[in-house]
Amino acid sequence: MNSSRNIVRVDHEASRTHAWRVTVQRHNDIAVKTFSDAIYGGKRKALKAAEAYRDELLRRYSPYAHAIWVRTRLRRNNTSGNPGVGRYEQLDNPKTGSVRVFWLASWINEQGDGRKRKFAVSYYGERQAKRLAVAERERQLSLVCATKSGGL
Repeated sequence: MNSSRNIVRVDHEASRTHAWRVTVQRHNDIAVKTFSDAIYGGKRKALKAAEAYRDELLRRYSPYAHAIWVRTRLRRNNTSGNPGVGRYEQLDNPKTGSVRVFWLASWINEQGDGRKRKFAVSYYGERQAKRLAVAERERQLSLVCATKSGGL
């Protein structure tokens, strides 16, 4: 594991604060703890204590469960009721004013790139296009999470 992940150095001369700060977020909980150089007997010992604390927190929380939670939480601006799925209207031809309506499934692939797939309402119908977008999003999400957990 990267030794500096979730750990930052705090050196503030005005308040005479010299420490390492660990910050780990899982779901809606944020764990923050500061490891002072003075209390732990120096900069290196404070860093070792901070790394041990961080490693214990990360062991306690499953990375797989966190990856799923990050990808499936429902945002405030979501109107479809399904994370990563939305209904869009796109101006197809400005001269005629025709509009293309589609449901869009979006996800982040294994390499961290944004991916998406459209399902046209004109081709599938409103209900079927939404159903297909939701199914595609769930299928891709299961592939990504299985890959991240080492399941594939």
